Amino acid sequence: MKSIDKYPLLVSSDWLEKNLNAPHLRIFDCTVWLKPQNNKIYKIFSGKSDYDKEHIPNSDFLDVLELSDKHSEYDFMMPVLEVFSNFMSLKGVGPKTHVILYSRENMQWATRVWWMLKSVNFLNVSILNGGFDRWKLENKAVSKLPVTYPKNDFRGKNQSGFFCNKEEILDNIDNKKVLIINALRKTLHFGIENINYGRPGHIKNSINIPGTEMIDKKTYLYKSTKELKKMFNKYNLFNKEKVIAYCGGGIAATNLAFAIKMTGFKNITIYDASLNEWAKDNRLPLEI
Repeated sequence: MKSIDKYPLLVSSDWLEKNLNAPHLRIFDCTVWLKPQNNKIYKIFSGKSDYDKEHIPNSDFLDVLELSDKHSEYDFMMPVLEVFSNFMSLKGVGPKTHVILYSRENMQWATRVWWMLKSVNFLNVSILNGGFDRWKLENKAVSKLPVTYPKNDFRGKNQSGFFCNKEEILDNIDNKKVLIINALRKTLHFGIENINYGRPGHIKNSINIPGTEMIDKKTYLYKSTKELKKMFNKYNLFNKEKVIAYCGGGIAATNLAFAIKMTGFKNITIYDASLNEWAKDNRLPLEI
């Protein structure tokens, strides 16, 4: 498995099964559901009820909705460091723990938390390859028992470059050395659905690589590094100085960014407010 820092980007379900009860592991189900609506892009639901029905043994539920900036007008924004650190401390995460993240149906919720942790210099974190769907496919044991880890002392430190704002997009919108990628589905990118984030279309000069295309739909696993490189090479990604990824609210973009990291490309940033902000401001350029 390819790794950065000390901990692997991905761990397998077999590895986790063997290490489920390791005292330093902190395993979290991060699932959120976005249910399509007739009159708006989606309604947001916590995945806690699914966790309560069944989850990977010795895993706790980490509510991404609770781990978002409550003072922002946009969903899912990264909270300030103190709030984030307190939340993680209460979840039992500290300097000597190894965090394993998973989600259901879409890896983007696990990668969102992975990205947030990395942005505050917490390196001891991995994604469960295939998430809960792979775990179930392999008929591994599940549990209904709730898990609460003992309180810890999480010490984060903000790192530059993980998140960007609309000003950085505007500064680079015509820069040929920067690749701006929309991680939403193609129909939203091209503005051919009845619903949108405020205006239909995509940020001017951005390309579309849906975050869901990072995953093999049969196995639920991430595509191989070779397959991912082939996909990204179509857009000359590896000859760019920087990648800016966005979506609706900075979630799907993290799944794309995680897969790009798997290939070894490092200079990636997430536009955290994404189309939640951009599409609602008529002064900001959108294309269909």
